[in-house]
Formats: sequence, C-alpha cells, structure tokens
Amino acid sequence: TPLKHDYMWFTFVLLQLLPQLTLSAHCPSGCVCDIRGSAKCTGDITDIPPLNPTTTFLLQLNDTNIKVLKDRSFQPLSLLIRLMITHSTLDTIQPEVFNELWNLEQLQLDGNQIASISSKLFELDADVFQSLSKLNYLNLADNQLRNLLKTLFHNLRQLKSLVLSSNQLETLESGSFDHLSNLLVLMLQKNQIREIPPRLFWHLPSLLTLSMSGNQLRYIPAESFYYLPNLTKLTFYKNPLISLPSQLMGHMPRLQELYLYETNLSTVLWNLFANMTNLRALNLHFNNKLTSLPKSLFCCLPKLKKLSLKNNNLRELDPELFSNLISLQILMLNENKLESLPSAIFRNTSRLEILDLNHNHLRHLLGDVFVHTRVLKDLSLSGNKWNCDCSIMGIAEWIRENPKLISDLDKGVTCYEPYRLENHPLQTLTYEELHCGVFQTTFIGSNGITSGAPVAQIPQSSMATILIVASLYALYQLHKMMWVLGKITMGDNQRLMTRRV
Repeated sequence: TPLKHDYMWFTFVLLQLLPQLTLSAHCPSGCVCDIRGSAKCTGDITDIPPLNPTTTFLLQLNDTNIKVLKDRSFQPLSLLIRLMITHSTLDTIQPEVFNELWNLEQLQLDGNQIASISSKLFELDADVFQSLSKLNYLNLADNQLRNLLKTLFHNLRQLKSLVLSSNQLETLESGSFDHLSNLLVLMLQKNQIREIPPRLFWHLPSLLTLSMSGNQLRYIPAESFYYLPNLTKLTFYKNPLISLPSQLMGHMPRLQELYLYETNLSTVLWNLFANMTNLRALNLHFNNKLTSLPKSLFCCLPKLKKLSLKNNNLRELDPELFSNLISLQILMLNENKLESLPSAIFRNTSRLEILDLNHNHLRHLLGDVFVHTRVLKDLSLSGNKWNCDCSIMGIAEWIRENPKLISDLDKGVTCYEPYRLENHPLQTLTYEELHCGVFQTTFIGSNGITSGAPVAQIPQSSMATILIVASLYALYQLHKMMWVLGKITMGDNQRLMTRRV
C-alpha cells in the first residue's frame, strides 16, 4: 500500500541520516564533522575542540585564533592520521604536544607564526617529533623559524616529504637530514640560508626533488650534490652565487630538470652538466654577468628538450655549442647581446621547434643559418639592430619564403640602419633599394633547394673601371718581366763568348 511504501522510504532515509545526526550531536561548535572521520574547524577557536576520539581521524584547524599548542592537547585523539593547523595565529608549540599521536602520518603546520617550541625563540625543541615514527609528510612552511636542531628529524625515518620553505632559516647543521633515507621531497626555498655544510645531502639516496632557491647562498661546497642517484629535479635559482666548484655534481642519471638562474655567476665550468645525461629541461637564464659559455658546456645532454639562456649578457656563441643537443625542441636566446650567429650553429638541432632570438644586437644572419631546422614552427627575430646592406639579403630572402614561421613579424623585424632604410621590413627589401650589383651567388632555401640571387656589393659602373685598370697593370707587369728576361739572356751570351775566346 502507499502508506507502507512511505513508511519504508522514511525508515531508509532515517537510517542514512542517523550516523550524520549522531556525529552532529557530538561535533563541537565551529566544526563540521562527517562520517568518514573528518573534522574541520574554523573561526574564533582558541584551543583544540573536544572531538570524539573514536571517530576522528582527520582534523583540520584553519584560520583560527589558536596561539599555543599545549602539552597533551591531542591526548584523547590518538587515532589521528592527519592533522592540519594552517593560517592561524599559532606561534608556540610545547615540546610534548604530539606525544600521543603514534598513528599520525601527515602533519601540516604551514602559514602560521611558529617561532618557538618552549625552550628557545625561533627554534623547535629537539624531541617535539620524537613520537611520530609513522609520519610521512611534514609541512612547516611560512613560519618564523630561524634554527633547526641537528636531531629534530632523526626519529622520522618514514618521512617522505619535508617542507621548510618561507621561514627565516640562516644555517643548517651538518647531519640534520642523515636519518631520512626514505625522503623523496626536500623544500628549503625562500629562507635566508647563507651557507650549507659539506655533505649535507649525502644521506638522502631516495630524494627526488631538492629546492634551494631564493636563499642567500654565495658559494656551495664541493661535492655537495654527490650521492643523489634518484634526484629528478634540482633548483637553486635566485641565489647570489659568485662561483661554483669544479666538482659539484655527482652522477645524476635520473635528473630531468635543473633551474640555475638569477645568480651572480660570471662563468660556468665546461663540465657542470656532464653527469646529467637524462636532463630534459635546463634553465640558465637571468644571469646578467654571464657573457660567454664554454664550447663543451652541453656536451653530454643528448635528451635535453628545453634550454633557456634568455636575459643573460651573452655576446657570442661558439659554433659547436649546441652540436650535441640532438633532441632540443625549445631554445630561448632572447634578451642577450648577440651580434651574429655562426652559420652552422644549428647544424645538429634538427628537432628544434621554437627559437627565440628577439631583442639581441643581431646585425646580420646568413641565409642558410636555419637550413637544418626543418621542423621549426616559431621563430622570434624582432628588436634587433639589423644592418640593411647587401649582406642582409640572404636572411631577407629566407624570411620572405617563410613568413608564417616568424611569430613576431608584425612587431618589427625591420632595418636599424642605414638611416634611409630605418624601420623598413626585412621581408620587403629589394636589391635595388640596397644598390647591390648583379653577380649571382647561391642561396639555400628552407627546403634545401638552391637558387641564384644577386648579392655582390660592387656596382656595375665601377666594374668596368676595375677591369681596365687590372688589364693595364697586367700588361705593365708582363712588359717588365720580358725586359728582365732579355737582360738575363744578353748577359749569358756575353759570358759564353768570353769563354770561347
């Protein structure tokens, strides 16, 4: 009957809602609890709320007014697996606050104002994480920490991610990470670290990602990055680095990304990247004191796909610099001081798709400089100082044949000099405008087909004069030579007659 059906439906809904209603009855004010064991609390909370210890596995305290985590605050919540206290006014953690959280796997304390744990300001007590033997994720980012005691992480042997970024750390003690053999991610960026001890990272064989960017490092000890066989990403950009030691990188067969930019480096050693045979992306840009690169710098990077050298101070490139980059697809050379490019510099980069040369000091390019870049899709050439004399016609012809490849053609790939041709588009230049002669030479198009093109710089009116002068000079030299030979012959005849007499 309809009545029976309605009763059954009501019973079903009630059974579904009953767990949630029960949870709500035990869920403190300011918190939202669900049947999965999650409690999310926010607002005007100044202490850890009284939650059900048997049904709470995840606790999130976000944007609260909690300032101090007191000892034993989590004693009833021994089943907690994940604890997040973020973006609150928290500034002090007492040493025994986590002692009962034996099952905790993830601890997130980022975005607070943590400066001390009981004993000293700006420092964590050495034993604060002692009981968290199952912890695999620890986030202390965006706090006010200045020092880390050497033994702070020694009991966290299951830790896989350690985030210490955006604090006020100035130094790191030797041995701080020696017991973290399972660590995969170590984030130390955006601190005030001025130096690191030798061998700081030597006991991290599982490490995949290491970030040291945004610190105050001027020097790095030799062999600092040895014994990191599984590292895939390394960043130490935005440091005032002055120089790097000759032996810095160990064997890194799995490294795929390296970020080394915005430094004070004026030179880099030729073997800096020699142990990174699997590297895919290299960012070596915004180093405005870097004026040249060693010929063999990229010798051992056959799998490199992206190379950024933009915004350096490079003035010239060795013809062999890119000769081993057979997999290169993206090359950024913009915002340098390059005046020309060697004709064969892209000889082995047949997979190059994107090439940025804008805002250099380029005056000329040979017409065949891009002949080997057969899959090129995007080329930037604007903002250079093109000298539009007869030698520019090779590249002008190439641009005219391949206008769709030039992504910034509408932004001004134009003559810089002479004055009469200033702002004249390269692709519309003619030999008549440049007052070039009529001699034929070879121009290699993008399709590899050769064609004749007049590029000589000697006007026809001058050629006749040159030929006449050359002919007269040749006759003069011939006459002079005949006179000398005549004198020699007469002398020989006189000596012969004297002997006979």
